[in-house]
Amino acid sequence: MPTSQPPITSRGEQAKNSLIKAAIAQFGEYGLQATTRDIAALAGQNIAAITYYFGSKEELYIASAEWIADFINDNFLEHMQCAEEVMSQSPSDKAHIRQLIHTACAQMIRLLTSDETLNLSKFISREQLSPTAAYQLIHDRVIAPIHSHLTSLVGRYTGRDPLDTETILHTHALLGQILAFRLGRETILLRTGWTTFDKANRQQISSVVLTHVDFILLGLSVN
Repeated sequence: MPTSQPPITSRGEQAKNSLIKAAIAQFGEYGLQATTRDIAALAGQNIAAITYYFGSKEELYIASAEWIADFINDNFLEHMQCAEEVMSQSPSDKAHIRQLIHTACAQMIRLLTSDETLNLSKFISREQLSPTAAYQLIHDRVIAPIHSHLTSLVGRYTGRDPLDTETILHTHALLGQILAFRLGRETILLRTGWTTFDKANRQQISSVVLTHVDFILLGLSVN
């Protein structure tokens, strides 16, 4: 899984990281029905390592959610910091805000069309449909801040109240067209004749989605 996190150096860190990656794959596929034996085998670790490093399967599940939250945060932190700086200016530059929305959407497309993040998507999708404490952790740490951040950008660009439910719904619908390429992956591959989302295909998806984003922003603008 691609990540901008620091490289893992110690043997213990490597073992923990391999267990978490294996756990995300197994939990994404089977939920908490996944077995510690299968997780350890996939990680190439002794089953006792799970107890040693995490205490229990349930605690490993939470550690997996924390890893996912860190991964998402690492991939959007710089963008959010830049956006906060722009949003603090009055009046804000609309062209810059539009570019920030485009950048955030393009980053989401890159992550959600990558085969390497498929297990993360499976994990989060399970939690969206049958939420546990793990989803609340991911939501509070990264999903809510990013969602709110993008809603604020949409609100500032269009002149709408970012706290208004309608603005939140419009922003969520905007994100939905990106999620469709993850959740409807097989459909689009079969319809286009693609075998995977390579660089050229990803660029074509981005071009289409960002065109839609501009239509949405223009249609919602009140000034």
